[in-house]
Amino acid sequence: MRDIAKMGIILLLITSVSGMVLGLTNSFTEGIIMERSIERVIASIETLIEGADDFEMIESEEVESAERVKEVYAGYKDGSVVGFSIKSYAQGYGGEVEVMVGITNEGAITGVQVMSQSETPGLGDVITDESFLENYQGNKTDEDVAVDTIGGATASSQAVNNAVEAAANLYEDYLKNL
Repeated sequence: MRDIAKMGIILLLITSVSGMVLGLTNSFTEGIIMERSIERVIASIETLIEGADDFEMIESEEVESAERVKEVYAGYKDGSVVGFSIKSYAQGYGGEVEVMVGITNEGAITGVQVMSQSETPGLGDVITDESFLENYQGNKTDEDVAVDTIGGATASSQAVNNAVEAAANLYEDYLKNL
């Protein structure tokens, strides 16, 4: 009986120390992870809104209530809006797929970038391939923006289609009138 109590105390000490170490590691790396995430969003916005020299996050009731939209950024050149970058999401096979969609002031999609996904490696994660994402370029927001799904990764590629469609709908319903 004493041996069991002794082993229980040792196990409690080991797990307590491990938990403290993990907590400290998380607190040290949290800022770095957040900083890199912000840098990635900024780089994506700059890539998707070509020619813009200033960017501003749009915060409005229309954006906040839009279905499957997280954030919207307007790109300006010489004080005039030249395009938008819209972060939207949809449910994929392995979880939420988050994309950034660039749309010109004329309603043309400039590009799509997958910001985060947890799809099956080697199968569903093909949605991050440039050969798939470039199919969205040039599509108009007032037309069907969906592209053909990828065989074997139908749910994943449909998630990208749904997220791009959400961005296009927000542009058509609200952003094109700004």
